[in-house]
Order: sequence, then C-alpha cells, then structure tokens
Amino acid sequence: MRLVLLAPACALLWAVTSATAEQAPPGPSVRDVVEFTRIVQPMGSDAEELRRQVSPDGTRAFIVVRRADVASDRNHYEIQLLSLRPEQLGSGHPPAPETVYSFDSDQDPYNGDLALQQVRWLDDQALLFTGRIETGFNQAYRLDLSTKAVTRLTYETAPIVSFDVSRDGRRIVYAVQVPNPPMQDGARSIVIGTQSFWSVKWGQQRLQSQVRKYRCYVADIGAASKPRPLGEPFYEANVAKPVVSIAPDGRWALLPRYEPERTLAWSRDYPLLGEVMARWAPALQADPLRYYTGTLLKTARRMTAWRLDDGQEQVVVDAPDDAMLGMPQYRSDRLWQGEGDSVVLAGTHLPKAADGSLQKESYVIEYWPDSGRWKVIAKMEGRVANAHATPDGFVVIDGDKPRRFKRSGAAGWREAADAEKQSAGPAWTPRIQQALNEPADVVADGPSGVTVRLTQLNPHFNVATWGVMKPYAWRDLKGGEWSGGLLGPQDMDRRGRLPLVIQTYSIDPDAFYLDGPNFGIGFSSAYPGRAFVREGVLVLAMGFWPRNGARGIDGYSKLTQFYGGVRAAVDALVKDGLVDPARVGIIGFSTTGEITLNLVTFSDLPIRAATLADGDTNTLFNYAVAYGVEGWQQMEEMNRGLPYGPARDQWLRNDPALNTDCVRAALRIEAYGAPVYGNYDIYSLLRRQYKPVEMVLIPGGAHSLSMPSERMISLQGNVDWYRFWLKGEQRTEILLHGESAASLEAQYALWQQMEKMKAARDAEPRCPREPSRG
Repeated sequence: MRLVLLAPACALLWAVTSATAEQAPPGPSVRDVVEFTRIVQPMGSDAEELRRQVSPDGTRAFIVVRRADVASDRNHYEIQLLSLRPEQLGSGHPPAPETVYSFDSDQDPYNGDLALQQVRWLDDQALLFTGRIETGFNQAYRLDLSTKAVTRLTYETAPIVSFDVSRDGRRIVYAVQVPNPPMQDGARSIVIGTQSFWSVKWGQQRLQSQVRKYRCYVADIGAASKPRPLGEPFYEANVAKPVVSIAPDGRWALLPRYEPERTLAWSRDYPLLGEVMARWAPALQADPLRYYTGTLLKTARRMTAWRLDDGQEQVVVDAPDDAMLGMPQYRSDRLWQGEGDSVVLAGTHLPKAADGSLQKESYVIEYWPDSGRWKVIAKMEGRVANAHATPDGFVVIDGDKPRRFKRSGAAGWREAADAEKQSAGPAWTPRIQQALNEPADVVADGPSGVTVRLTQLNPHFNVATWGVMKPYAWRDLKGGEWSGGLLGPQDMDRRGRLPLVIQTYSIDPDAFYLDGPNFGIGFSSAYPGRAFVREGVLVLAMGFWPRNGARGIDGYSKLTQFYGGVRAAVDALVKDGLVDPARVGIIGFSTTGEITLNLVTFSDLPIRAATLADGDTNTLFNYAVAYGVEGWQQMEEMNRGLPYGPARDQWLRNDPALNTDCVRAALRIEAYGAPVYGNYDIYSLLRRQYKPVEMVLIPGGAHSLSMPSERMISLQGNVDWYRFWLKGEQRTEILLHGESAASLEAQYALWQQMEKMKAARDAEPRCPREPSRG
C-alpha cells in the first residue's frame, strides 16, 4: 500500500516539531496525555460508523474531535469536514480539514455522555447533533454548512437522549428524560419500596441520581404548536437509553417498548432472550415479586409503530427483539426504505403462529406501517449485532458474520452470494488508521491501493518518543493463556529490573494505547498509561481472563482466575529480567476495582501499592446500599454465600472489609460524583488499623472522568502515588488546580508517615489466612 502525506507544509511542521520534542524527556507528561486530541465520533475504528459519516453525495465526511485545555479547564470540540472528492485526493494533496463548528465546554463531567454527540447528516448541506451549548442539558441542533448557522430544535428542560428528523427537516421525534423525584410534590415522606439508596438520598433534585424515566415526543420544527407526547413516561431499561427512529417522510416512527410483565414468559419461549436474562437478570427468577430488586430493569424490548399525525400506536410484531443489554441496545436495526413506505427491522423474534407453534430464532423482516403487514426476509443464525444500508440493499451482522441482501422485485429480497460484488460506492473510502504505537488519524483508501492521509490531529506531539507498547503473552499455572501489552521505554530490555504498574481492564491490540483501556473512546479515569514512561515505570495492560479455555462462571471463580493471571504475569516479567518483584503496583477501575481489592486482601502476591478507582466492592456495606439494583447475586457468588444463615461463615471469610487485617498494599481510593462511596468501609477500617490508605473524592466527576482538572487530579495523583511507593520519589512542581507548595509538602508529609506505618506492618507476620485464591 502506498502512502501519500497530507501536504509538504504539514510534513515540514512535523519535522520541526519532532526535532524540538526529541530534546524533551522521553515519554509524555500527564498534561500531554490529558490534552491529546482524540476522535470522539466515530468511536474507535468502527468502519460502519465512519461510513455513516460520509455525506449523502459521497463528497465529504465529518469527524468530531475533542481536545482538553488544562489551563482553562474546558474541553474544546470541533466538527471537521474532510474532502473525499477524487480530483482532490488523487493529487495526493487534499485540502486541510475544515472546522465547521466548534465550542468550549465546562459542562462535560462524564466521558460516556459527551457535550457534543449524535452528529449525523440531514442532507448534503446540513448536520444534526445534540449538545450542551445554551443549557446544562443536551438539546438537538441543526448546523447549516453553507452559513455555519446553528438552529436549536428542542426546548426541553431535561436532557434529550436520542432524536431523529424527517428528511425535509420539518419534523422531529425525540426521547427526553422526565423528572422522577422520589418524593412527589406536596409529600412529606417516602415509602422506599425498591428504590435504591442513591435515588432516595440524592434524587430529589438531581436527575442523574433518580430512577430514570423517559418520554417520547413529536414536534413540527418551527411551528407554534407544542411537542406532542407519544405514549406515557417509561422507566430506563437494560442499562441503555431509548433510541428513536422516524420515517424519511415524517409520517411514522418506530420506538422501543419495554415489557417487564411479559419478560419472564418470553424468556422461556425465546432462547436468545433467556440467555440475556439468565446472565444479566438472575433476580427475575429469584425475586419474581420484585420485592427486593427492580430499580435497574432488565426487560424484553420490542418495537412499535407510531402514526405521527395523530399519535396512534400499533403493533409491529408481538414478540421481543434479540438485542443484548447496554451498548447493543444502540445498534442500528431500523432501516427505512424509500420515503418510508416500509422499514427493514433486523433482529426481532416472531410471535406465535395461529396453531400455537413458535420460531425460536431471530429474524429480519420488512414491515409496512400503513397496512400493518410484515414479511420475513431471513432467519438469523445468531444474534443481530448491527445492520446498515448499502447502495443496493442492506447488510446485517449475524453474530459476527456479515450477510448482504439485495432488493429482488418490488416487495422481495434475496441474499447475495459472497462472490457477488456490491454496487460501486465512493471512489475513496475513509477509515481510521491507528496501531498500538500510532495515534488515530483519518486516511482515505482509493484506486490502485493508494492511501491519502486526511488528518494530522496531534502534530505538536512526537509520539515516537513516548515509549513503546508491545504485545505480551504469558501462561498461568492452570494452562490459561493470557495476552496483554507491555509499555515502557524504547530500551526497556536494557534498563534492568524496573517498577511495574498493572493496569487492569482490557487492551485492543489494534488501537493506539495512550492512557488506559483503548477500546472505543475508552475509560479516562485513573490510568496514566504512557505518562509512566517518563518516570521509568513499566505498564502491563491486561484483561479479566485468559484467551483460551473456559472463563470463570461465577464471581468467585473469576477472582481465582484473575489472581492466577496476575501472579503468572509478574512471575514471567521477573523471569524475563524486566521487573523488580518488590516494586509492583496495580490499578483497578469499576469492575476491576472489585477484583483488585480482593487480590490485595486475599492473595500473597507482594503488591506494594494499589488504586481502586470508583470500584465495585463485595462488602457487607456495599451489599446494603446496593439494595434494589440487582447487584446482590454477584456479591453472594463472590463471597460464596449469604451474610446470614448457614453460609454466613463463608461470607465472613470472603468479605474484604471483614479481612482488612490482611491488606498490606498502600491503597489509593478514588471516588467520583455523589453516590455512596463503595469503598468507604475499606478506607475507614484501614485508617483504624494505622494502615497506609488515602481516599480522593472528586465530587463534580462521574464514573469516567472527562473534565481536564479532574483528569489531572486522577492521573497525576496516580503517577505521584506510584513514584512515591515504587521509587521513593517526590514531585516538586505545582501542576494541579488549587495546589500550592504548602499543600504538596503536606501531601508528602502524610505519605512519609504512611510509609513508616507500612514498614511497621510489613515487619509483622503475614495474615494467617492461607492464600486459597492466589
């Protein structure tokens, strides 16, 4: 493949910048990591999502980028247009990306809910998006590309979570969160029922903490009439916000309907739904009365059609779809045909036939809303992951297998053979180009294998000096084959034994590794990643389980498996002469916070320091406050019983909070936002025992931090933590908002006091409990 650079001027800029950067210390600072420009739409390297970002006429594509500014504590967003015109790309000198819209946000606390998102084409001259621009809530907007004028389309006082606009731009359908305070107007008390601690404690004024409810509306854009509701408010289900879809002509909408009362029966009839419920909603069987569960509903979903002129709802098929929970609920599965006379619905089950027979597989159907008629197009072999339109039909991802369909006659479809060629698309196709050590940029692939670079998002950084991430594989004592990535200086093989920090969660071997899990936009909390290179600290990125053999089937076996993987990794790195076994740390975030806490409590691995970042826990304290959120079974599995009755001794033995006398690592605990801090019991019990522990609360943050100042606190705090505990080094430069020479001095005075405490504890015999999980 031949690579054509963007332009001589850019190449010169890169050369000059590189020469300057090479004089700096190897590896980026934490600020460099935080201020790195990232592509936030499309997420990751999703080829289909990027394909949907090509204009209808095929001449342009857009991307959305975000760049943090630590000095102003704002995130800067840009929508950039990239040329796909053959006459411009063929010369090898495409025009620079055109920024058609930008703004700075100081209301961007959560990496999973960006201040600019859901950008899509309305037509060749207009883009649609949601953003927190004029208010603190996401609203829908239209951007006219010829005038750069931005028009607000919705005027709700709560967040718009999804929307769709008719092809002529005159009608919008949207889903909005509606307030659901635990205590209604005029009341003076609350009957708790199955409401969670979080919703009762903070939900009166805080939408984010409420048991979330939504309502769908249709509005005629620019009209004086008010938006019209489509049905009643409904609860959030399946850990996902509802996604709406409107016909191109604006006459019909397809909206999700959730069926909690029918889920149990349907899960017995349809194996794909039964698999989801068995895995994610065990309380459906254990607690059919919803007496102690139910705040976060896991429920069957189906699509219904709404005639928008009069708001009438009608059944499409009276059966559930096959979507998994979470992100798969956002899949593209409604493909309107023509102006909206019919719609292809991918991944639905079929209702019982008149004779009572039932098809258990998932299907793709075509549905005609005017008549209410539907017809099967194809039976699926597995679960539908996604579907997208093509110039001559559509492609559905059946499990992980693409299946292509072409129109055959006025009302039929045929599946295309692999040998058949798809109708010609654009002469130049954009894609995200990146690798473990190559930052993401957009290139275009053209005729004869030519590739042209369209963006250079970080020309002021020379990532060639930022260390190298290498694939690393090892085997545990039970034969499990693990894979991850080892990050360090270019010459790590010649540095002798270095300190090691294990960053748990996941690693995508095809995506640039910067600061943590590198899939999609990744998680932005706690993991300094390449900032450790400057400090001479190695990073091992690893996932939850080995790539071969069976995964742990319950919480306890998953813990045992993870312990074995971590132990084997440290042993392998020590054997390779790369790591000092006395200087090992580990960072756990979210679900890996829980397994990390258990590891430092119950394993005899010599972990010197650890971080729990907004981590789950399986302690009695968390068991109590997690009431109503369907988290109990996992804790019961991890602790091998209930905290009462015959299995109580097992709980006492396996609850980390009740075994904090076994913890020897210096522990940093980070908590974000205003929930109950799941590790507060661990913190207080370790303090009571004079053990080294620090808890850092970031009250304005959310689970995956996004604001520059908050990311600096988390990432720089972890760099400081591990420099101190693994290398005995201290920072003197003032780097964080609100920090002073006095506060920095006080920080290290406390840590030095903790170091003496740790030395005293390390001199004592190890916890008498045998390391049965290690």
